[in-house]
Amino acid sequence: MIELTVMLDSFFGLHPHVVCSGLWAKMKPGQKDLYVYLMHESERCRTRVIKAIDRDIQLAVGIASRTLCDARKKLREYGLILYQSEQGNRYTYTICNPRTCEPYPGDPKERVDEARRRPPQRQEPTQVSIAAPL
Repeated sequence: MIELTVMLDSFFGLHPHVVCSGLWAKMKPGQKDLYVYLMHESERCRTRVIKAIDRDIQLAVGIASRTLCDARKKLREYGLILYQSEQGNRYTYTICNPRTCEPYPGDPKERVDEARRRPPQRQEPTQVSIAAPL
């Protein structure tokens, strides 16, 4: 079992690469709204494949239909999602790994644990003897 230390008791995450790569700064507000909505739904439903109706997204994040359409296309262009259109403004979204721009491998309902950076092993400070001047 992996224990997490967080400042808040209830949260959802964004992949750090989205921020550290500068992509977040490049994204427009509507794109961020859709991405945050999808990441929230991914956590809430415990899956990387989300089925959503445009109207539900619009009501949840306050995004206009044209902005939503443009955001969907841009997030796909950035490699953050894939989507498939269905009947009646319904879409199936697949969350992608921002580093590879590909869907995460395996069952979308299974947790993905990428190799985490391990903190360096603690080393004792080197002791240096300094002789007092004569």
